[in-house]
Amino acid sequence: MRRWAMVIMAALAFLILSPFGSTYQSAVALPSGDGACGEPSAEGSTRWYFAEGYTGEGFQEYLVIFNPAEEATDLRVTPLFNHSQQAAGTATANPATPSVETGSGPGTIDVLLPGRTRLTLDINSLVGADREVSLYLESGSPVVAERPMYFAYRGAWKGCTVTSGAESLSKSWYFAEGCTREGFETWILLANPGEEATQATVWLILEDGSTHPFHLDLPPLSRRTLFVNQAVGGGRDVGARVEADMEICAERVMYFHYHGRWPGGHASSGLGFPRKTYLFPEGYTGNGFEEWLTLYAPRETSGPDGAVVALNCLFEGGEERAFEVRLEPDRRYTLNVNQLVGEGRNVSLELFSEEPFLAERPMYFNYAGVCRGGHVSKGVAAAESRWWLAEGTTRGGFHTYLCLMNPDHRDADVEVDNVFGSETYTDSYLVPGRSRLTVRVQGPLLPSSAHRTAHTDPYDVSFEVRSSVPIAVERPVYHPGSSFEVANAMDHIWNLSVNLGQRVEGTAGEAAAAEYIAGVLRGYGYSPTIQEVPLPNGGITRNVIAETNPLASPDSVKILFVGGHYDTKAGTGSPGANDNASGAAVVLELARCFAEMENSQGVALRFVLFGGEERLVEGTDLHHFGSRHYVQNLTQWEREHAIGAIVVDMVGVGEQLYARTMGIGPMDLCNRLMAYARDAGISLPYLVSGSYSDHEPFEKAGIPAVWLEYKDDPWYHTPGDSYEKINPSYIENTGRLLEGFIRSRLVRGD
Repeated sequence: MRRWAMVIMAALAFLILSPFGSTYQSAVALPSGDGACGEPSAEGSTRWYFAEGYTGEGFQEYLVIFNPAEEATDLRVTPLFNHSQQAAGTATANPATPSVETGSGPGTIDVLLPGRTRLTLDINSLVGADREVSLYLESGSPVVAERPMYFAYRGAWKGCTVTSGAESLSKSWYFAEGCTREGFETWILLANPGEEATQATVWLILEDGSTHPFHLDLPPLSRRTLFVNQAVGGGRDVGARVEADMEICAERVMYFHYHGRWPGGHASSGLGFPRKTYLFPEGYTGNGFEEWLTLYAPRETSGPDGAVVALNCLFEGGEERAFEVRLEPDRRYTLNVNQLVGEGRNVSLELFSEEPFLAERPMYFNYAGVCRGGHVSKGVAAAESRWWLAEGTTRGGFHTYLCLMNPDHRDADVEVDNVFGSETYTDSYLVPGRSRLTVRVQGPLLPSSAHRTAHTDPYDVSFEVRSSVPIAVERPVYHPGSSFEVANAMDHIWNLSVNLGQRVEGTAGEAAAAEYIAGVLRGYGYSPTIQEVPLPNGGITRNVIAETNPLASPDSVKILFVGGHYDTKAGTGSPGANDNASGAAVVLELARCFAEMENSQGVALRFVLFGGEERLVEGTDLHHFGSRHYVQNLTQWEREHAIGAIVVDMVGVGEQLYARTMGIGPMDLCNRLMAYARDAGISLPYLVSGSYSDHEPFEKAGIPAVWLEYKDDPWYHTPGDSYEKINPSYIENTGRLLEGFIRSRLVRGD
């Protein structure tokens, strides 16, 4: 990952020590990246309130509802709009259960939800486009509800938020977190589901102890929005208190570009009253994660002396540490948990004070190097023997976890019911006393392969967690997605050209690059192999190979090769950002895009990162050692079943992307790619090439091949071929083109 200059947040830290059942959804491409951390419900509720919601351009909103009872229940969803603009109901009856129909009230939606079933409602489809909307959910018996939202905020900051909403209304609402520093935008949403108008005052509490009131009128069945950045200006850390004449609900949503490199958002429904106890099961301080704790002691509940908070850190494995934090009244505090507990720790937090106070735990991350964003939690007030969570998914491109925290001194025997649609699979875990356990849902909690054949992906899952002693639970979900993400490719270019630098064939630098590439592919779930290739000077270069596994009989499998070289030219001093970290990065990101896809058409994608492409001796034919060796060692069966080879080489600098071949082999693949680009509105003219890249041995072997290259690069084979010269839009254009083309071939099976 690129070593960006960190924005030091010391000014933030005041530290005192003594990580979708049935669905109704539109066919939209969800923005990838970011993650969310779900808070559980111990009893469910017959009322759920969600103040935030938006169906405008770049936003996709859902409502997930889980019925944990055995009996069916009636649901009613009432949307509340800004300026009291009610919409006519748009839902129609669905022939499959649960049934959905327009309600009797203005814009209401009625649902019959069977027992032990979850449902996902597409709010964009139900209320229409471009609506600022709050939701009020009523149920005949207790249910659990969460509201996922996927967005491209201001068309640029991609991410998702998930919140469980509020189970009741209140005249008071409190938020510990909020920030208007550079790269942060904070909003507070108020919703009035009542039949009478009311007034509310939002008090914004800053890190210097000052408070700023703002007054809002809320007509009946309406919502209002306060843009905190505009209210208090930039560069502030902000807590908030909301006071209304009548009971309302409130929510805070934050969008960010953390450190200028991790875009995303998170949301919280806030608290109706400060607590004395907080349990935060989730927490991680490993590579790519930054964890914080925001604290605020309201003067009206903590008194003039503020609060003294006992902070206990429970680690996976059983270690425990204790600290003490003193909070002055009406002042926002921020603790850096990474600094508090050290790096690389799975940690749960237990907070207690004799005086009521507020706490939230924001986390920002680059999960697995491929998913940038952040999430926030207000934790739970107490451990319980049973918890429910509505949201969770094991779809490709989503990684779901359960964090189980045992604050008791006794060991906890935990059972987790994973409710996939109307079917339930149960797993058991032991969580030792005063410790935590992290469970990856995609893996130990997935149905077995035998079960998987009986169902259709994707798997959307709700959870019931039962324990022999009271525990606390949170559910992080990360959404790296399965579409080409240019930020991931740019990270690879940085790592190859800056962190590793020159990668001349046969050198330790090239060997280190091969190990880096293999490690990346392992992280994506592949089992890569490294093929050693002898060089005429006695050295060794290496090809790194990984392959998807299609769901087809071996005899019917066809192979599409996708590759590019990763070595650099000897004697030039070139770090090889464009030639060819750019092509290698595109290939690696394409490998990630297809790592979790189940392909029933019998096409195996074989990703090959070639070593030794550059010419060893000028004026000779001593080059393309990796690709020539690879093609020479293909079996007759592999040659007969090859669809073709796509080679990506030098796609970060230039003016025009070309499809290139030597013109001596079959043109099928090249012609199909150019036709696809034309239909997609992408400029991809043809340009004949010499034997300048790794398409050469494939063409000479009679295998259809095409080389993609942007021309021309003025820094070719010079020290100027550096990271800052790379145009990210060229990388994205190439990657998105190839991703779409490959998916089209997988559907056709050719």
